Amino acid sequence: MDFSTFYDGQSFTTESVRVTKDDIFDFATRYDPQYFHVNEGKAMNSPYNGIIASGFHTISVVWTKFIGMDVLGTDCLGGVGAESIIWKEPVRPEDELTGHFTVKDKQPLSNNRGLLTIMISILNGSDREVCHATVKVVLKNQKEE
Repeated sequence: MDFSTFYDGQSFTTESVRVTKDDIFDFATRYDPQYFHVNEGKAMNSPYNGIIASGFHTISVVWTKFIGMDVLGTDCLGGVGAESIIWKEPVRPEDELTGHFTVKDKQPLSNNRGLLTIMISILNGSDREVCHATVKVVLKNQKEE
C-alpha cells in the first residue's frame, strides 16, 4: 500500500502460527545457538525449565505472516530500524503466536517517500504478550502530503 493510504491507529492482525520444537531447534541451530534453544537437557536446568524460542525467531515467524498479508506490498522500500524490542515472556514449543501491527506515526519524507512507525505486539495462545516491538519502514508516497 502506498504511504498515503495508511493512517495513525490503523491495525492489522496476522493469522496464528504454531511454533514447534523442531522449528525452535532449526532456527536456533542456524542463528541463535544458545543452550536453552538447542539443548533440552541443559534447558531443563535453565531459568526457563525447558526449550524456548529465540526472540528473533518469535519476531521472524510473525513478521513472515504480516508480509504474507501483502499490507506493505511493492511500495515498501525497506525497514530503517527498530526503536525497541522487548521480549516479555518465553515462547515454548507448540505455542500459537498472533501478531498485531498498529500504525503509530507517519511522517512524509522527501523524494516521494514516507516513514511509517509500526508497533508490533505478539500474543501467545493465552493472549499473553510475549514480545513488543516498534519498527520504522519507508514506503513510496505517490501523494506527497
